[in-house]
Amino acid sequence: MDHIDYDIDLTPEELELKEAAHTFAKEVLRPAGIQIDRMTPEEATAGDSPLFDVLRQASELGFSRMNAPEEMGGVKMTPRAAVLVNEELAWGNSGLAGAIALASTHATIALALGSGEIVDEFARPFFTCTDGSIIGCWAVTEPDHGSDSLGVMQADMAVKARGQLIARPDGDDYVLNGQKAAWVSNGPIATHALLNVHLNPDGKLDQGGICVLPLDLPGVSRGRPLEKHGVRAMTQSEIFFEDVRIPKRFMLLEQNAYAPYMDAHLSLFNAGVGVIAAGLARAAYEAAVEYARERIQGGKPIIEHQSVRARLFRMFTLVQTCRTLSRGVFIYNGTAMKRGVPVKLEHSIASKVYCTNSALEIATLAVQIHGGNGLSREYPCEMFQRDAMSMTIADGENAYLTQLAASRL
Repeated sequence: MDHIDYDIDLTPEELELKEAAHTFAKEVLRPAGIQIDRMTPEEATAGDSPLFDVLRQASELGFSRMNAPEEMGGVKMTPRAAVLVNEELAWGNSGLAGAIALASTHATIALALGSGEIVDEFARPFFTCTDGSIIGCWAVTEPDHGSDSLGVMQADMAVKARGQLIARPDGDDYVLNGQKAAWVSNGPIATHALLNVHLNPDGKLDQGGICVLPLDLPGVSRGRPLEKHGVRAMTQSEIFFEDVRIPKRFMLLEQNAYAPYMDAHLSLFNAGVGVIAAGLARAAYEAAVEYARERIQGGKPIIEHQSVRARLFRMFTLVQTCRTLSRGVFIYNGTAMKRGVPVKLEHSIASKVYCTNSALEIATLAVQIHGGNGLSREYPCEMFQRDAMSMTIADGENAYLTQLAASRL
């Protein structure tokens, strides 16, 4: 069965955006993602890596400026249009789709929370840049308590622990000391960061702040790019801070607003991960259908065998439900944010958990349909399976997220 788009009332503009994103995903992201997947982390982050060409082209086409106002060079895009674009980019390569989305993180939050001066320092330069030379990251996870940081939104899950990146006030500045874990996406290549810091070294992890800063400041250094099992096209590394001094205006919010901010940020972030997983699931399903139509076994294409058709039917239902859930949640929370009404984190978590688990099942079935060829790098389903496995663990592993969402029901 061919999957279809249940949104039959898409406007001509939305259809045009979707087709443009699909073309970019097919012609640029898919081949570049396969190439980067086979590189060492050092090769993937070197100056001549295709990763930088991807980010440049994404910037030229406006895919990294979907959250910006038009007067800054942004692309005026509704949440529904944005979800169509993001799903297509993830169909091309989930890691590169994530890298493109995260590149704007510091600018988007600076635009939302910062003063006019902060907007001019961080948001405007990124959104008016069209060569991909400005790259953002979101540095939140720390080595000793990764998903513990999610507990700031739920009192009974808050962990009393010393943060590993402390911001200490010093006159008109803050001084940063500590580190972020090796899982900072875009960490090896980022020029700027949106940074979670801890303001009370003796308190719980909910006593934090959010700041933006350029990563070329004295005292900032990085670890080696992380060698990973999957999602290898989205490079990651540690970031270290030794007596890094930033002006107080870089601190966008402090303790009283920290938990509500994290609730809203993670609502949009997890909704986005659900969309990326849905795009990956669709890619794996389409690869399996294409192979089943071409592969001859028992004197006929294997798609004519009942056991294969049963697997494809299961994959089809999962793809369609992933797309419906991820789109609905993304559009709802994106619209709610624009209207200033409460977002629904538990729904975003449900989308992230369901879609990543489904993507893993679909990718595994795709490998099985490919048989021995599914273990070969000649076919992309082997990469799809590794990427899907990684997505069930990244961004708050699924068991922990499920616990957090269930506590709100």
